[in-house]
Amino acid sequence: MFTETWLGRRRYLPDIRSEEWGKKSFAERCSLNTPIQGTAADILKLAVSRILEGLPSLPWLKPILQIHDELTFIIPEDKLDEAVSFVKSCMEVQPFPEFDLPLVAEASAGHTFGTMEELE
Repeated sequence: MFTETWLGRRRYLPDIRSEEWGKKSFAERCSLNTPIQGTAADILKLAVSRILEGLPSLPWLKPILQIHDELTFIIPEDKLDEAVSFVKSCMEVQPFPEFDLPLVAEASAGHTFGTMEELE
């Protein structure tokens, strides 16, 4: 027994038929959660691959951290607008034809992680 993301990544759930309530309950939650959160992770992986393909032409753009669906970069202040435009264009691509919701990437900037403010 398995569940999978929209792009076909599988998560096997052998405990879905367990006699132990805790194991079975966890497997049931995973069976519902994986198609949603797993597909979101797949979409982010596709965006990251597009960003990585563009990095040779943007040597000043330094990716440093990923936290769930957030990406963090070190960017020179004078390149902020160009970086935001590039990253947003990579992240807002329709991931597969059946995905009919708009993807909207938001950007924040600051000198430290704790001082970031959302950009318009």
